[in-house]
Amino acid sequence: MVVAIVGILAGMALPAWNQALGKWQVSDAQQQVASAIRNTQVKAQSSSANWQFSIYETTSGEVQWSSHPQTGMPTNWTRVGNSAIDIDLADTTLDSKSGAYYIRFDYKGNLASRTRTLTLTHRSFPGIKRCLIMSTILGKMRLATEQENPSSAGRYCH
Repeated sequence: MVVAIVGILAGMALPAWNQALGKWQVSDAQQQVASAIRNTQVKAQSSSANWQFSIYETTSGEVQWSSHPQTGMPTNWTRVGNSAIDIDLADTTLDSKSGAYYIRFDYKGNLASRTRTLTLTHRSFPGIKRCLIMSTILGKMRLATEQENPSSAGRYCH
């Protein structure tokens, strides 16, 4: 009887535990990407050259990022979180080229385009969204989570 009760309780708690773990994984990936973007901005300022942060999803579904001079091709890619992290294309407004999304900073560290959003999600829990919103010419960044109601642009991460 005790084993049956423990089994029932574990069966009820496991989905909630998995979802909490998914939220932690996406939040961790959001923090990692935010740090990488901020470091790219600092590199642009310190080197007095245009730098770019690039992110893409490999054919195997792994999300990777690179920080590199704008004139060069990325050579070092770093995996974001674990294999359960995805880029939410419906809520992402970054510029893209050849399957990679990017953010550029000019030689002063200023954002070289209009406001941009990068949204990350969890493969098993697509309702979990964490986004990074880069705005203003100074490259101010803020972190946000999924909302119940969409913005006027129809996005849930704002």
